[in-house]
Amino acid sequence: RDERRETGRDGAVSRLSSLVSRLGGIVELTFLFDVDNTLLDNDRAKAALDRRLAELLGAAGAKRFWALYEDVRRDTGKVNIPLTMARYDEEIEHELPDAATRRRQRFALADLLMGFPYGEFVFPGAAAAIDRAHGLGRVAILSEGDATFQPSKIWRAGLVQMVGGNCLVFDQKLDHLAEVVAAFPADHYVLVEDKPAILREVEGRLGDAVTTVLVRQGKYGRAPLGGQSFGVVLDDIGGFAEVDW
Repeated sequence: RDERRETGRDGAVSRLSSLVSRLGGIVELTFLFDVDNTLLDNDRAKAALDRRLAELLGAAGAKRFWALYEDVRRDTGKVNIPLTMARYDEEIEHELPDAATRRRQRFALADLLMGFPYGEFVFPGAAAAIDRAHGLGRVAILSEGDATFQPSKIWRAGLVQMVGGNCLVFDQKLDHLAEVVAAFPADHYVLVEDKPAILREVEGRLGDAVTTVLVRQGKYGRAPLGGQSFGVVLDDIGGFAEVDW
């Protein structure tokens, strides 16, 4: 068995067992799953989207779109696809003076971005992980992003349906932990996430009330841990269903 996939499991299971004993065997668990690079292969989806943008806008147009994407991320602190689309449309207004041509491109860009098939990029094992969590307690998605695009993206990926509609999207999830706890009360939380910094901050705030699960997918998840430890560390989301909770 892969030793890396076992990291921290015994301690996490022991913590939950102690909680069960302390509360007389009745424990309400809530599992909170991140989306991008946790349940959904966002890196692969972005690469596929880039290819389709190049087909629609040309290589230079796609490069400009992604430059605006990064500008918006820098200006607002988060990804915002609709705002990126609006800025792109403003920039090309004078370069495509023909209103009919500009209209066709604007509609085609919106169709591509707002209808992108994110369901094709859900990680293998994501559904099994969610099914496993359903057998143990309440399951919800806790994601970050803009209020327009991210919920639509999660729905189109089929993930909202998997968690029975329990889906929260915030611009910055760390600013809304009180709301998360109020919406999904539990004796103990299990946070499944690819970003070590978020896991560490939540663990610092919730203490023994949370078990952190780091999924080593995407650039944040695969970055060197530098001695950091978490409740459970998995090579991929498929390992979640194998944990003996």
